Amino acid sequence: MRRHTRRERDLRPGRPECGYDGRVNGPGRGRFSTCICAAAVVAALAGSACRRPPPEPITFQDRAVVIENQSAEEWQNVEVWVNDHYRVTKSKMAPGERFAIPLNAFVAGFGQRFDQVRQPLRGVEVTASAPGGRPVKLVWGAGRRR
Repeated sequence: MRRHTRRERDLRPGRPECGYDGRVNGPGRGRFSTCICAAAVVAALAGSACRRPPPEPITFQDRAVVIENQSAEEWQNVEVWVNDHYRVTKSKMAPGERFAIPLNAFVAGFGQRFDQVRQPLRGVEVTASAPGGRPVKLVWGAGRRR
């Protein structure tokens, strides 16, 4: 018996020219639901990709370190350390407050200023006290060695 090609099978008398013979339970029966699931996954991933990540509490802008209090509590006795040795202090930071500190404002123990041209910025550490004496610590990069 001779085997028919697919085109010949589809053009047999009684079948529509498009090749669809009305079978519902053929090999491609789950394609539609698979496409719907794939579209849902793509839509979910696209939606999450459009969301902005939360802002970082320590950022850099125009040769300055910017610290942001992202908590709902006031910080007290705020110390910002750069490269283990250079420090700037602030008595209080309200919730949501941003504190921009120029890099040349950081001072070491004997009065030396931080020079960005001569020293690379390796780390920033912020320490403070929250209400009740609870410590707050934020670190960018290497942080501070003790």
